[in-house]
Amino acid sequence: MSSPQHQSHGLGADEMPDHRRRLLSRSPHPYHRKGQQQQQQQPPPSNTADPSPRLPSSAWSRSSRTSSDSGTEADDESTGILKGLPPAPLRPRKGLVLRSGWGGGHERGETRNSWLLPLSLLVRASSASRSSQEEEQADAEAAVEVRRKVRRRRRIEVWRRLFETGLLLSVGGVVLLREESRRLAWSWRKELLTYLATVSGLYALYPLCIMARAKARSRLERFRAFRVPSRFDPAPLLYPVLIPVYVALSLTRCPALLFPNIVLALASLPPAVIPLYGWIHGQSIVHWIVTLVPIVVSEHLSVGSAAARPLSLRDVDSEALTLVFPFYQALIPILDFLLTTSLLPAELQLLTTALINLFLFAASPQAEILKALLWLGGMCIFVACRPVLRWEIALARIPTWKFRRSPSGSQAPSPKRILNVMDHKLCEKLSRSGSQDDAGSDSDAPNGGVYRSSRPNMTIRELLRGRPPAKGHARAASGGGTVDDSITTEEVSATTMTMTTTTTATTISSNSKQRRHTISTFEEAVHTTERVRTTPGGRRKRSMAPGLASFLELTAPQAQVRKWLYALYVYFAVLGIIMGPIRLYIAHRALQGADPFGWALGYLFGNISQFRFWVLVLNLERWIMLPPRLDREVTATSTSTSTTICLQGWVEHVRQMTFGAATTRLLLSGYCTVVVLTGLAIVFRLSTVVEVDTRRKVFHGMMVLMFLPTIFIDPAFCALALALVLAGFLLLDLFRASQLPPISRPLTYFLAPYVDGRDHRGPVIISHIFLLIGCSIPLWLSLADVPRTSSPVGAPSAAVGSGGGGGGGGGGGGPWAGWDVLSRDVSMVSGVICVGMGDAAASLVGRRIGRLKWFWGGGKSLEGSVAFTLAVFCGLMVAHAWLAVGWRQTTTSSSSSSSLGGLFWTAGKALLAAGGASATEAVLTGCNDNVVVPIVFWLLVRGLL
Repeated sequence: MSSPQHQSHGLGADEMPDHRRRLLSRSPHPYHRKGQQQQQQQPPPSNTADPSPRLPSSAWSRSSRTSSDSGTEADDESTGILKGLPPAPLRPRKGLVLRSGWGGGHERGETRNSWLLPLSLLVRASSASRSSQEEEQADAEAAVEVRRKVRRRRRIEVWRRLFETGLLLSVGGVVLLREESRRLAWSWRKELLTYLATVSGLYALYPLCIMARAKARSRLERFRAFRVPSRFDPAPLLYPVLIPVYVALSLTRCPALLFPNIVLALASLPPAVIPLYGWIHGQSIVHWIVTLVPIVVSEHLSVGSAAARPLSLRDVDSEALTLVFPFYQALIPILDFLLTTSLLPAELQLLTTALINLFLFAASPQAEILKALLWLGGMCIFVACRPVLRWEIALARIPTWKFRRSPSGSQAPSPKRILNVMDHKLCEKLSRSGSQDDAGSDSDAPNGGVYRSSRPNMTIRELLRGRPPAKGHARAASGGGTVDDSITTEEVSATTMTMTTTTTATTISSNSKQRRHTISTFEEAVHTTERVRTTPGGRRKRSMAPGLASFLELTAPQAQVRKWLYALYVYFAVLGIIMGPIRLYIAHRALQGADPFGWALGYLFGNISQFRFWVLVLNLERWIMLPPRLDREVTATSTSTSTTICLQGWVEHVRQMTFGAATTRLLLSGYCTVVVLTGLAIVFRLSTVVEVDTRRKVFHGMMVLMFLPTIFIDPAFCALALALVLAGFLLLDLFRASQLPPISRPLTYFLAPYVDGRDHRGPVIISHIFLLIGCSIPLWLSLADVPRTSSPVGAPSAAVGSGGGGGGGGGGGGPWAGWDVLSRDVSMVSGVICVGMGDAAASLVGRRIGRLKWFWGGGKSLEGSVAFTLAVFCGLMVAHAWLAVGWRQTTTSSSSSSSLGGLFWTAGKALLAAGGASATEAVLTGCNDNVVVPIVFWLLVRGLL
C-alpha cells in the first residue's frame, strides 16, 4: 500500500516522489518520442511493490543518464532555450519499470491523483505559448533592427563613396588650375570629351543593364534589382581610370603623354561595365573597340571650322595606340601570376599603366636605367629562372620526413640504382648530413624551423612496444639490411593507422612482407582506387600537387644539395643578366656607349685629384669616364657657366665650386649610409621596449632625414639611387619568396616583425617596397617635367635640353648629358613629406589619442587626420623655405612671395593641399595609401604651389 501522504490531493511539487518528479522534468531531447506508441499499448504493470530501495533524486538521475545525455548535448539543459518546451514523454528508463502509482502504489493511486498531470501540462502549455509569442516578437524586433542597421550602413557607405568620388574629381579641378595644364587640355579637348563621355556613358549604362536582365514584372521590382552592396569598393572604377589622365595633364612639357594615357585609362575599365564583354569567343573584343573610339574621333571628326589633324603630326603613333590595349591585357596576367594576391585590383591596374608608360616614354637617363632594371631584367629573370625557382619552392614545401630513405644494396643492382646510390653518397658528403634527419626543410616546423628527430630508426612493432631497435633493422637503416627500401612514408603512416584498428602482428606481416608482381583481383583493384587517405584524426588528406610528387624520390641529402644547386644557378643567372643585357642596354641608351661600371666610378670619384691621376696614369680613361671639373680658371673664362651657377643659388655654387658635383654625390652617399645605420641601431635597440608600429615609423623618419634635404641638392642622383634601391628590394624579395638559401631565412626573420595585414595577402612583402615607391614616384614624375643640361655644367658645349628627354638619345655632352637639372620644384619632395611625415604622424597620433572616428567608421580617426595635415603642412613650408633660401627659386612669383600676404597665400594653398591628401588617406580603402596618396598629393602640389 502506498503511504497516506502520497494519497493526499494537496501534494506540492517539492513533496512529490523522486521518480514522479523525474517524469515531469525536462530532458535534453524533449521531442524524442521513440517507443511512445508502444508504451501506450502495453498492459498496466503489476501492482507489486518495487523491492529495490528508492534513490535520491540527484543520484537517480545521474545513474540513469544515457550516453546521449552527456557532452555537448547535456549542456543544453542549462540554457534558456528549453524553458518554454513541453515536458518529455513518459517513458521508462534503462533498468526501471514504469509503475502505475507513485512510489509503487496501486492503480487507485493513479486514479485518485490523475487530475494533477493534465493540470500541470495545461499550465506548461500556456506558458510555452506565451514564451513562444514573446520569442517571435523579439525575433521580429531583432530582424527590424538588423535591417535598420544594414540600411544605415549602406547609406553611410554610399555617402563615403560619394565623398571619395567628389574628392578625386576635385583633384582634377585643381590640376586644371595651372595655365599650362589648361592649354594642354584645350589642345586635346576633342579626345578628352570623348574619353569623359565614354566613361560616363558606360558607368550609367551598367545599372540599366542589370535592371533589364532582372526577372521582374513591374518597373519597381526591376529598379530594386540593382543594389549597391554595403562593402562596395569604387577604387577600380576611379583611380586607374582618372589618375593616369591627371598625371599626363600635369606634365605639360610632354604633351604626347596625354593621348596614350587616355587609351590606357579606357583599357583599365572593369570588364563588368563593358557591354557584351566576352560575348565573342570569350575575348574582350568590345573592350578593345571602346579603347579605339578616341583614336577614330581624333582622326576623322572635326570640331568647328578646324579640320581633323592626323595623330602623326602631333608626335603620336596611331598604330602604337591601337596595340596599347592588347599590350595591357597581356601584361596584367603576368603581373597577377607573379604577385598573386599581394596587390589589390586597382593597385595591379595602376602598376600596369605605370610600367607601360615607362616602356613607351622613357627618355631621360634615369628613366632608361629604371626601364632596363624593371623591364629587361624582369623579363630575363622570368625566362631564365622561372622553372628553377619553381623547383626550389617545391623542394622547400616538402618536409624532410617525406623524402626517401637512404638507398642500400639489398635490391638487384641496376645502372639506375647504382647512379642513385652514388648520387646519394656524394650528396651526403657535400651536405655533411650523414642521415636524413640533418637535412632541414622550411616545412618541417610551423615557425619555419627544421624538425629533427632524436629517436633512432625503429620498426613499427618496436615503436609500439617501446623496445630499442633490433640489430637487423639497425643494419637495414644504415644501408646493409634486408628491410624493403622501396617502402614510402605514406605506406608507413597507413600501416600505423591500420594497426590502431587491427592486431599488430597481422598488420605488420601484411604490409612489410607483401609479395611483389602478384595479380590482384578486380575487387582489390577497385578497393585500391577508391580508397580515401585520411589522417589519424579522420580528416581527409589533401592531395599532393603534381609538381611535388616527383621530388619524393629524392633522399634528404639529395634534396638539400639540389636546393643549393638551384640557388647557385639563380645567383649566377642574375649576375649574368646584370653583366650582359642590362649593362649593354644602359651603355647604349643612357650613357652614350660608356661602360656603366666605369661611368659610375667617375660619377662618384671624378673630382678627387688622386683618382683622376691614377686613371690617367693607368690609361683607364676609355673605361672610367672623368667628368669636367670646375675651377677658377674655367669660371673666369666661361661667363655662361658662372652666370648659370649664380642664378641657381648659393647651394649650387657650393656644390659645383667648393666640393665638386662628384664629391658632393659621394658625401651624400656617406650621409645616407650613416642615417641608415643609425636608424637600424635605433630599431634594434627599441625592439624590446617599443611596439612594432612605432618601430615601423622609424623607417619613415629615416626616409625623411635622407631625402628631404638631399633631393634639392642633386635630384638626378637621388632618382638614380632610388631606382637602384627599388631594383635591389625587388630582387631580394624574389630570393626570399623563392626560399633560396642562404639569404631567404635571414631576410624572413628580419622582416617578420614589421609586416602587417597587407603583407599577408600574398607571397610578396610589400610594405617596404611601397614605402620606397611612394617616396620615389613624385620625384620621377617631377624630373620628367624639368629642363635638363645636354652636357655637364662647366663643359664648353653646355646647353639646355628638353624637359622630357635630356640625353637619352643624343647630345654633345656624351655620357654626362641629362644628368643635371636647371630648376627645382617643391613637388619633388612631396612623396617624402607625405609618406615620411604625414603617414607616420597620423599613425602615431591616431593610435594613442585618437578618440573621434570618421562617420563611416573604420580605424581612421579625426585626430590622426589632423596630425597628418599639420605634419604635411610643416613639411611643405620647410621645403618651400629651403628651396627659396638655397636656390633662389619659389613656386610663386617674386612679387607675391616677398610680401607677407604672399607668404600667407602660399601657406593657405599648402594647407589646402595637405588637407586634401589627409582626406584621401582617410577615405581610401581599395588601394595602398603609401602609393596613391603621394600621387594625389603630388597632383595637388603641382596645381596649387
